[in-house]
Parts: sequence; structure tokens; C-alpha cells
Amino acid sequence: MGSNLCIRAEKRSGERVRQALLRLGLYDRSRKIREEGGSILIPILRPLEAACTLEGEVTTADLPPSAKRPRTLSEALGEAVPRDLHALLPRSYDAVGDILVVESLSDGLLPYRGEIGKALLRLNPGMRTVMLKTGKVAGEFRVPRLEVVAGEEKWETVHSEYGIRVKVDLSKVYYSPRLGWERFRVASSVADGETVVDMFSGVGPFSLMIAKCAMAHVYSIDLNPDAIRLLSENVSLNRLCGRVEPICGDARAAAAQLGAVADRVIMNLPGRSLEFLDAAAGVLKPGGGMLHLYVFAKEDPLRGAESALRRVADLYFASYNIRGTRVVKPTAPREWQVALDVWAEPRSP
Repeated sequence: MGSNLCIRAEKRSGERVRQALLRLGLYDRSRKIREEGGSILIPILRPLEAACTLEGEVTTADLPPSAKRPRTLSEALGEAVPRDLHALLPRSYDAVGDILVVESLSDGLLPYRGEIGKALLRLNPGMRTVMLKTGKVAGEFRVPRLEVVAGEEKWETVHSEYGIRVKVDLSKVYYSPRLGWERFRVASSVADGETVVDMFSGVGPFSLMIAKCAMAHVYSIDLNPDAIRLLSENVSLNRLCGRVEPICGDARAAAAQLGAVADRVIMNLPGRSLEFLDAAAGVLKPGGGMLHLYVFAKEDPLRGAESALRRVADLYFASYNIRGTRVVKPTAPREWQVALDVWAEPRSP
């Protein structure tokens, strides 16, 4: 006879008994449930009180210990990585659907990237793939540089945020889940009936969020044909109250074709957005509208971002007013991505 106290219950009522034990604080999580014939043996912490009636009989049996789930990456790795390197382990990573993306590893940890990836999968059971960023987003199509280090060789996934679903292919398009709140913040300010131009839409997270929140007409422009293809799929994936119109092409040329239609313009291309202020001015309605502009800034990021805008804004706008400035995320040591909310009135042609 084994030494672990348990309840023998019929299989058909086993889950009901387990839930009752959980409510009573009697379920022993340190042991595994075991099947025996047509019954299951559910571990309990102590004998039942006389007044406690459950479907089953109290007995004893040998029950194996439950596998302890690691709480930290260091615990999950154990000795797979030398202990003197554990202080260098990444403390954060991005979840894009069921893919984890690690931003960087120190040189000392690179030989152990496979072990680190496997440990991250143990730590995050719902994930299927771990990737490591190997360089900056590159090329005119903004394609990320990533390497699969653990799990499935899988690049496509569907990411959910704030009620929308976004299909991405990380081998062909850039996507950052860290802008989820920012996208929701901007979309929440859009009113029904607005026309919005999303000048660098990618797979459409800003556009989709806006069309989810408001009955707006969103023109979504991107140069990357894979991004536009995925955006078209994403429109079908979501129940939207607004309309999203994908446009594949150069943002400046597409804006010129649209003309002065926009109540609001999204400019999420931090490295080059200021170069396209002329196109943004041309697509705004004559009475003015809102720009949501994203830039990179160093040192004092809020003041730096505002100064960068002021150096060029007078060339294209008869008047403008910075309504809000906020740091979105760090992007490098002493560098940040900054959001500028700007009401602007374009100069007369």
C-alpha cells in the first residue's frame, strides 16, 4: 500500500471531484493524478472531515510527484548555461502570436541560444517557436532579421491585441507587439465619419484598430506587397465597423493620388517620417487635421522629438500645434521611439 493520501473516483466524475477539492483547499498539487482501472486517484492534502461528502472513497496509493514548472528563465535553464552567465540572460522578450522574439543576446550567451530558446518554450507552454533578432530591420520593405533558435521552423502566426487579430509573416514583414497600447490609444480618438490615411501601414495594425473602434474610412498604404497581401487577409479576419482600403505603393505617390481627403494621418516610420511631411500636408483636408507622427530621439527624447519636428514643420504647414508627446518604447541604448500628436493646417497650394 502506498503512502500518498488520495480519493478514488470514477473517471466520469473525476474532474467534478477535483474541482470540489480545489474549492475546499484539499487538492495536493505536488502529486500527479493517476489512473487505475476504471478509476482515477486524486491526491489530497489531509483526511476529509466527517461532514465532507465527495463522490469517491479515501485511500492511499503511490502517486508520482508533479513536474515543477519553472518560474524564471534561470530556473528553466539550470546548468544548461554556466551559472556565471545567468546574470546576462534576457529579462524580456516579445510574444507575437505563438512566436517568442528575443531582442538580443550578449556575445557570451550566443553559443547557448538553442538552450535558451528551449528553456523559453518550457517557461511559456503556449508558444511554439523562439526567434532571435540578428540585426536591424532592413531594406525598403522593412524586413526583420531573425533566426529560429528553438521549436518549429514557423514564421506565420496570428497575433491578438485589443479585440483585433493580425496575421503576420515575420520572414517578410515587420511587426511590433509593443505598440499595442499606442495603436489602441490613437484608434480611441478617431470619430465616426473620419477619413484616415495610414501612410506606412505594414500588415495594418493601426488601420484595423481604427476600423474596429470607429466607422472610419482608412486608406492603408505600404510599399511591401507582402504586407498589403497580409493586410487584405487581416481585413477578412476581423469584424470591422469601418472600412480599410489597402494600397500597395510609395506613400508619397499614393498620397498625391488621394489628394486632400484626410482628417487624420498616421506616420509610423520613425526613422524617416519627417521626410514625408510634405506628403502628409498634401493629403490633409484644407481646414487641417491630426498627425500621429513617430520619430526616434536621443538624450532628452520628448524635447528632442519636438525640436526635430519644429525644424521642418513651417515648410509645409500654415500653422500647427503639438497636442501631446509621449515615449512609446526604448529602441537602443539612450534612444527612444516618440509619438507626437500634432494638429496641423497645410499651406494653401
